[in-house]
Amino acid sequence: MMLPIRQIYQEMAAEKLRLLLTILAVAWGTLCIATMLATGEGLRQGLTRSSQSGNGNLLYVTGGYASQTAGRFFEGKALSLQADDVELVRALPFIQRAEVSAQWDKRVSNQDNGTWQRPLAVNPEYQSLTGIEIAKGGRWINPLDNQQQRKVVVLGYNAAVQLFNSEDDWSWLEPQTLSINPVGQLIKIGDENFTVIGVIAQTSAEVEQGTPIDYAVFVPFRTWQRFNPNATIAAINVQLNATVDREKAAQVIKQVIARKYGASASDTQLLQVEDMLLRQKSMRRFLFGLQGFLGIIGLITLGVAGIGIANVMYATVKRSTRDIGVRMAVGATPTTIKLHYLVQALLTMSLGGLAGLGSTYGLITLLRYAPLEGNMLFEQLGKPLPELSFSIVFLVIAALAIVGVIAAWFPANRAASITPLEALQSE
Repeated sequence: MMLPIRQIYQEMAAEKLRLLLTILAVAWGTLCIATMLATGEGLRQGLTRSSQSGNGNLLYVTGGYASQTAGRFFEGKALSLQADDVELVRALPFIQRAEVSAQWDKRVSNQDNGTWQRPLAVNPEYQSLTGIEIAKGGRWINPLDNQQQRKVVVLGYNAAVQLFNSEDDWSWLEPQTLSINPVGQLIKIGDENFTVIGVIAQTSAEVEQGTPIDYAVFVPFRTWQRFNPNATIAAINVQLNATVDREKAAQVIKQVIARKYGASASDTQLLQVEDMLLRQKSMRRFLFGLQGFLGIIGLITLGVAGIGIANVMYATVKRSTRDIGVRMAVGATPTTIKLHYLVQALLTMSLGGLAGLGSTYGLITLLRYAPLEGNMLFEQLGKPLPELSFSIVFLVIAALAIVGVIAAWFPANRAASITPLEALQSE
């Protein structure tokens, strides 16, 4: 079965203006769907990158409030964790590592500059637990700092910028660069002088319950205890063995600590255990949904272009009624006629689709040259540049094919239903 390619070309050329406008509409629809899917993919990958480091695979254990009266606890009484609770957790067979953290309710300042983040008191092992990296020229808290309760501090990069750069240089949207090396400089925590021993390399990762590492301030845990001898800790960060059931592990941790304090082991509100890995999976599902939503918006735009194709096809069929009748009179089958107009529609979709995908690729390439490095919001989101992956290209091509077939199906059926007599009667 040979298709009359020359005739298809002539029919398309006869509708030059309508066809050009339709191709432009298809290109615009393709640009919309491809750009939205690529933006969603870039955002999803960026946030996944930012959540896979820092606290990405930890359980975060904090005190809660009793929901039932039992033992030494009445309903509504708060449970505050103590530093030695971590030993109970470490003794469990499915625990790989566990580290305490405490928040120091003091302002961090350097002359007139200050940072909004309160210091976190941690042990030296906290670095390997969270994957924190120190910039060249500095160091992390070491065991001797902890044992001797030294007044030393490690700053997140943006915290260092806030403390040591001029206030006029600060911007949430512009890239930030430290004006001096803070290592060896003194800052104040409350009224106490602390020496900066390191600055953390820039990262979009978080620790604790969403504290950006770039804005964090870390001090030795025992130094914090020196100034806060009877204070309770903020949390226990727990890393589980890879094969353990995370939900069951969380329940066991709750029960062990509840028994220590003489509370009900079945009280689900007494301790809060947040699984950062499950939160990461929930975020991933949300971003897939967002990407799908953006794709649907683009698909609607493409559907509007499909209506334009259908109109062009109907006009072509009406103008070619006599030719269709002649072809059918000399032996063309309805299937051949249908295929003729389906091919015409798919050619139109292909031309518009190629233009749209090419425009999308060019736009994404230009975005990669945009001066976004160092932008706080961009870094915090994990550098979410749009990604035109093979899977997105495949989805766009599939959408083009489906819309093209649907748009041409009814005009093609109309053409296939024309009889030779009807064709002879047409003008």
